[in-house]
Amino acid sequence: MRNLKRALSLALAAIMLIGMMVVSASAASYNDLTDKDQIVNKDAVSMLVTLGVIEGKPDGSYAPTEGVDRAQMAKMISVIMNQGVDNGALYENSPSGLTDISSHWAKGHINYCYTTGIIAGRGNGKFDPDAGVTGSEAAKMLLVAAGYDPAIEGLTGTDWEINTNALASKLGIFRNFKGSVAEPLSRDNAALLIYNALDVEMIESYTNNGYAMAYSDARTILSSMYGVYKVEGVVVGNKWAELDKTDSDSALKDGKTVLDNVVLYFLGKTVTMYIEKTTILSDSKVLGVSTKDDVNVINATAATQSTVKDYLKGTGVAVTKGTEFYVNYGYCKTEEDAHNLINDYSYAANNSDKFNLNGVDVEIIDNNNDGDAEYVLFTRETLSEVRTYSEKNETISFYAPGYDKNNELANKTVTETEDFEDVVFNDEVTTDDLILYVQYGGRTYISAPEVVTGKMTRVDRDKADELFITVDGEEY
Repeated sequence: MRNLKRALSLALAAIMLIGMMVVSASAASYNDLTDKDQIVNKDAVSMLVTLGVIEGKPDGSYAPTEGVDRAQMAKMISVIMNQGVDNGALYENSPSGLTDISSHWAKGHINYCYTTGIIAGRGNGKFDPDAGVTGSEAAKMLLVAAGYDPAIEGLTGTDWEINTNALASKLGIFRNFKGSVAEPLSRDNAALLIYNALDVEMIESYTNNGYAMAYSDARTILSSMYGVYKVEGVVVGNKWAELDKTDSDSALKDGKTVLDNVVLYFLGKTVTMYIEKTTILSDSKVLGVSTKDDVNVINATAATQSTVKDYLKGTGVAVTKGTEFYVNYGYCKTEEDAHNLINDYSYAANNSDKFNLNGVDVEIIDNNNDGDAEYVLFTRETLSEVRTYSEKNETISFYAPGYDKNNELANKTVTETEDFEDVVFNDEVTTDDLILYVQYGGRTYISAPEVVTGKMTRVDRDKADELFITVDGEEY
């Protein structure tokens, strides 16, 4: 059975959650990549483009499946270890003893990495710059860049590959890597390994018994070379809405999102963000944000479930006394209040426990993976018709349900007029069009409903007492 309900809240979330949300000045470089939809490791590529470590091809593409050679890997690490600056020219004449890079474009970067011990040659004075770099080779370079001693850690000799892979796996450098570490890396996967390595704590020294000692301030390559720090937390407000027991009109100033007074995104969810720290933490520049998937359980309604409890069966997540309920991001004291608000259109008895009668979607969020839902976020769209759409006045008017002085639904409609600047149009609409709209945070979100035209042959109820119709042999 097809479900005609539109999931506006989920569509908005999808737009926000595609990869990392880069918001720095160089974000356009990533967004303008012509093949960004083909990039698998979006967070990694976004961050490295933002930091200036990698860039697109002359034709505007990123070419994620194209291979990375040893010279290109040396250049990326050289740029990182020189705080994002391409200092290749400074090391052009550094003595490395390598005989096959004298006229190579990456000579300076290779010399830097070779003389600092980050890379090793093939033997006999050869580096083999144009050979594809394998996952193991890249991991070794990144481990040494982070301060791990190749001799002490066994990253040299006949067992270098086994020891490298074991240490890199332990430290998370191969996190989310799906390929073979023995095969040459693609540009997509090389970005992933570098991205993961940026979070590895750097080693300051070794004890007499060969134990690696990290810096006391837990510095990473990212914090040490770029002044960028990783922060995790739950988003409780942004420019669209707030989860602070406020009404649905509440939102923050444009560009501000609250996570313990730090700027970022994604309401109700635990996220990982990277900030370029300033003296005042709340004014820090956000370079990227992504959801932390391993501590989030996010569910959306199915057409056949009627209550939150029904929907959560078998998920390991439960509603508790501490769960907060919101309808269109407006706070409701109890789940019953939320259901009553959702179902006020129906003139049915209050205290209904059904929430899927009015095109309602729900997100149930367990943001620390403890089995208790912190937030239940209902989004209710309203079907309406555009009365006037004025390009000249930059306004749109549409019909809305009317309420009496007790804020209860009355048997009437009113006309609501909104300025274009306060409307988010997800589809093109005009006068007399049917629309679905939802309002929160001082904005109105408008989309076009799916329209089905055909011969209706049946109106009935299914076993779950859900009303359905049959049009041209298709059930809705």
